[in-house]
Amino acid sequence: MSAQPRASILLLAYNQERTVQCAAASCLAQDCEPLEIILSDDASTDSTFALLQAIAADYRGPHRVWARRNVENLGIGAHYNELLAASRGQLLVSAAGDDISEPDRVRRLLAAWDATDGRADLIASHVIDLDIDDEVHEIIRVDDLSVYKSPRDWASRRPYIIGAGHAFTRRMMARFGPLAREVFYEDQIMVFRAIASGGAVTVDAPLVRYRRGGTSRKLVFDSAEQMHWWTHRQLERELAEVRQLISDAQVAGCEPLVRDHVVPWHTKATYLARINEARSWSERRAAYDEAALLPRWWRVRKIFPSIFPRGTFLVRKGLVAIHAWRVRLGLSRRKHEL
Repeated sequence: MSAQPRASILLLAYNQERTVQCAAASCLAQDCEPLEIILSDDASTDSTFALLQAIAADYRGPHRVWARRNVENLGIGAHYNELLAASRGQLLVSAAGDDISEPDRVRRLLAAWDATDGRADLIASHVIDLDIDDEVHEIIRVDDLSVYKSPRDWASRRPYIIGAGHAFTRRMMARFGPLAREVFYEDQIMVFRAIASGGAVTVDAPLVRYRRGGTSRKLVFDSAEQMHWWTHRQLERELAEVRQLISDAQVAGCEPLVRDHVVPWHTKATYLARINEARSWSERRAAYDEAALLPRWWRVRKIFPSIFPRGTFLVRKGLVAIHAWRVRLGLSRRKHEL
């Protein structure tokens, strides 16, 4: 393929040897104009990259397909930055190493983009819930992004979106710059950038089979220490998202609006991070006092896991066991056939 493609599929994979072949195959099966398809591995420790290399080498078709690998594990934000530099398309379609794109996905995304005369900076779609056992569940509908006309609309009610179904423009990313390395949750960041630029629209169809674990999987920890580590990591990711949004708001000229919107969010995540790491009553009390914007009862309730991590771990473990029991008895929500 000699001409520069209008769209690039960016498949981001990490330690997904069980699912990455189906994910990559769904990208190669797109029934649309020729695309650039980059199968990108984030320094996996399993056979993910070898599988992607073989898929790219065996492909014979209209799309330009190649596999690449990061030298070190970068995480979501920095991985996107690498792919922005490596790709050529003007519309960049996200794909994950455990999701499956419908064959008409890119064609419909491009049609929606063309319908805006190329003005929109992000195209979203609904997704289909796919569990770890490849069972199909219900359609997960996201918000209609066309009703969000400005950052003020975004701040008044942040849209419900799922980044697995997104395509976004190169020009939008060039305007706001690379994502911070710490960014893991890019969904709202991408949507905010689009709303603050050329706008966003939603295709009213499910175009991705999105593997989010299904209805029968709950997060399971092996120890209180593992639960503590996971909690710390998640809070750091939330804080990184807030910092990126504030930085992007500076570029868009609406920092006061966005900062006011994220203050409660930032205060909550900061408080949880501080009490999660606190090792004394004085540290917990200082964190409690400095988070006075938050409800008193909520602050008190959230202190208990940091004081009794073992008890919290056992309670969570018991709840997971009860959920599994309900699933076995058929008491959880039923799967929906599509």
